[in-house]
Amino acid sequence: MTLTDEPLNVLHDWHLVEILVPTTQGEPLQLDGMARLHGTNQLDLQLFPSDWPVSGLDPHAGWHLQCDQGMHFHTIRASLEKQDHPRRIRLRIEQHEVHDHQRRNLRVETAIYLAFWKDQPGEMARPQPARTQVSLSQQGLSFLTEDTLRTGTLLSLQMILPGTTLESLHCEAQVLSLGNATRKGRKMALKIVRITSEDREKIAMFCLAEHFRGMQAKTRLMALMMGSR
Repeated sequence: MTLTDEPLNVLHDWHLVEILVPTTQGEPLQLDGMARLHGTNQLDLQLFPSDWPVSGLDPHAGWHLQCDQGMHFHTIRASLEKQDHPRRIRLRIEQHEVHDHQRRNLRVETAIYLAFWKDQPGEMARPQPARTQVSLSQQGLSFLTEDTLRTGTLLSLQMILPGTTLESLHCEAQVLSLGNATRKGRKMALKIVRITSEDREKIAMFCLAEHFRGMQAKTRLMALMMGSR
């Protein structure tokens, strides 16, 4: 999709973007910034002060940017036009596309209340959900644990998703992997193998809400930093 197919209205004012900055080392740096349109085919870009200077910035390679607009996100490929300040950069837009968020694959880092068990304990013996930092998607989740369960083990899960209302759901999951022991525990990855369509939709909507909430928090922080210059 070109610029003429779908104008970048979301960037008519400063908007949070995720940026892949090209470097001479071959590996791009992933940074956050604020961008807005300059004319019809250029972008003004500002980055966090702590991110600059970039070591080994490649002035000839392409930049890649992504920004959210509701249920859609824009991807932009651009080239460096000028840099009149370490944090004020002008890019020329080379290509622009619009995509729908793939809710199935959207993964967020967040905190939920989680309990899991291998067998079928009685109601009195069932573990109570505890606040747990997880990486969560519709397909599964990962988190740190002290348990040492084998790959392939089937578990029953209870998850309570915080928000305006506490959404409680039950599902079954299979252990995909268990990492090496650290001081904080082992990272265990689970794949959800049995869940109702209603509960899967609860996870999808929760992940979307968490994703947008995180983007809004970054936007507010960037706006504060830009206003303090």
